[in-house]
This record gives sequence, C-alpha cells and structure tokens, in this order.
Amino acid sequence: MNIKTNWISCFLGLGIALFSACKSDDREEEKITSEELNENALFTLMSADSTGVDFFNEVKNKPDFNIFRYRNFYNGGGVAIGDINNDGLPDIYFTGNMTSNKLYLNKGNFQFEDITESAGVAGNKPWSTGVNMVDINNDGLLDIYVSNAGNMEGDNHNNDLFINNGDLTFTEMAKEYNLAETGFSTHAAFFDYDKDGDLDAYILNNSNIPVSSLGYAEQRNVRAQDWEGVPKIFRGVGDMLLRNDDGKFTDVSEEANIYGSLIGFGLGVMVSDFNNDLYPDIYVSNDFYERDYLYINNQDGTFTEDIENWTSHLCLSAMGIDMADINNDGFADIFITDMLPDSEERVKSVMEFEGYNVFKLKQSKDFFQQYIHNTLQLNNGNNSFSEIAHF
Repeated sequence: MNIKTNWISCFLGLGIALFSACKSDDREEEKITSEELNENALFTLMSADSTGVDFFNEVKNKPDFNIFRYRNFYNGGGVAIGDINNDGLPDIYFTGNMTSNKLYLNKGNFQFEDITESAGVAGNKPWSTGVNMVDINNDGLLDIYVSNAGNMEGDNHNNDLFINNGDLTFTEMAKEYNLAETGFSTHAAFFDYDKDGDLDAYILNNSNIPVSSLGYAEQRNVRAQDWEGVPKIFRGVGDMLLRNDDGKFTDVSEEANIYGSLIGFGLGVMVSDFNNDLYPDIYVSNDFYERDYLYINNQDGTFTEDIENWTSHLCLSAMGIDMADINNDGFADIFITDMLPDSEERVKSVMEFEGYNVFKLKQSKDFFQQYIHNTLQLNNGNNSFSEIAHF
C-alpha cells in the first residue's frame, strides 16, 4: 500500500467513524486493556530483575570505537543457548561489542546466575560477534566458540575456543585446536561435512577493503593471501573450511572449492541438506556487492558453488539467514533478511542506492540478480528454488 493509499484509507476511515457516531451516539466503544491481552498471551516479557539476565550490549561512537576502526560496528553481537552442565536446563551465552561477553547459568524457574568470571569465559577481545555452543572434543560437554571481529588496526581479534572442564569452568584453547582465526570473523558453523564422525568448521570471515567496487569482480577466485597491493590493515582473511583431523583443524578451503576471496562479506551461514542426498550443504549470505554462495556437497570432500543454477534472484544486502521446511514437503527452504526499512516512507526514499546502469553492470560482472527485499527461497525438490517472499 503506498502513501497516497494510506491517506485515502485514513480519510475514509475517519468518515465512517464520524458517520457511525452520528447514527449511534449511545454506542460504547469496545476497548481491550493490556491486562486482558496479557491474560491470553502465549509469552510474557520477563524483566532483568526477575530473571537475573541483565546483559546489555550498548554501542556508542567514540574516538577509539567507531565504524572506521571496527567494520562490524553496527552489526550487533550473538547469542548461544545450550546446556553446559547437562542438568536439563538451557543456559545462555551473550557476546558483547563494547562490553564483556556473559554466561548465564540456568537455575530453574526462569532464574539465571551470571557465572562469567568464575567460568573464565569473558574473553579479552573487543567486538565479539557470533558464538556457537558445540561439543568440539566429543566428551559430552558443550564448549563455546566465539568469533571476534576486532579493531582493524590491531592484532587482538583472533577467535576464542572455551573448552568445558565439566565443573562449570572453561579453558581457552583456540590455538591448541587451530581455531584461533584472525579474519575479522562474523560467525561459524560446525558440522560433519565429510561424514567421518567428527565436527568440522566453516568460519565466516570478512576483510576491511572497500567491497562496493565492481573492480573486484574478477577477484572472486583469488585467495586472500594472494591479493596484491592490499595493506595489512585491510587484508583480513577469506572464508575458511576447516577439517577436523583428530582434534586439530586443518584449512582445506582451497581443495574443497570454498571461495577465500576478500570480496566476500558474509553475515550469515547455515548448513542443511538441500538436495536430500544425506550430505550437508552450505549457504552463505553476503552483504554489499558480492552475491550469496550456495555450496553443494559433492560427497568426496569437495563442494560446487551453484547459486546461479538453483535460484533466480537474491537479496542485495543479505543479512540474517534461517532455514526450515515451511511446507512440510521434506526439503529445506531458506529465509534471508535484507537491509530493508520498516516504514513505507523510508522504503520509497531509500529503497535503492544504485542506478539501473550499475545493476546491469553488476549482472555482467557475475554478481547475479540482486534486489533489496527479504527473500524466501522455496525448495522445489529438483535442485532449484522459487523465490516466493512477495507471493
């Protein structure tokens, strides 16, 4: 509905209301109070005072903390939920940007205790982003993996791995597992891509180069370490696929056909079996000019990136991603959010920030069809998706 239609609707609604009032002055207007709504609500908002969960990730521009130093300044943090002590109650870990990460132990009855310091999981890196609770060493206890974006001018942005000691304490061991990545990471996914019985990792990394440049279109197949003339401050690391070899993680990105270029700016990664061949595939949602990646598992330790054959168009500024079988047909569907305003006025005024000539040029440069709107990719079950967000 456009703005003009909104005004017409408001005027018609006002006219109907006035007419009704003239015809029935004694009618009482039916009102529903918030108390009545709460009586039938399925969820109730619980305060920090009642639960003990008082985490607050406030971000403020400062001389030493701003988007010029921290590329992911406005992206927010992450949250992971899992049972760290196997008592049947889900615990919560929050990552912070300008505040410390927090671990809350579930005591039952919606009561939580902040055990961050005693557990040793606060971390000492600025600008943590994604977080995973995952049993890395297969001992039956959930460990915590934290992605850190960090200051582009510093070196203190390697990722953290907190190994669960089984007594509500953790030991940081990212280097020992070869998981201390330094690529301005956004998130990670852990899954058994080669079906050898242990968990491998996909690390979603960013760089700090100006990614909104068509001049980088032909650099997709150039790995981050091979880019020439890129200052260290901008370099970063491309996405990585790490194979678990008896508890040590090995970078197999190149041999597995995973793009490791600096033009990728992934903000979301999800793993699912899109073609129901019982092997996990990977979807990466990329912001800025680069298109998304859809990696289909070849069942031999390699992947084929096949987004253009599976989809007709994508989000332009892809952000968060989630998957579910929305129509119960046995195939995984994909929902991806774009950087879309929530008001119609802003949609009309800032809907597009590039001209048609740039759009066509991007297509010719293999950036594919990208549009500013959320997408819902319905899996057709024949190695293709139909985008149905507006239907």
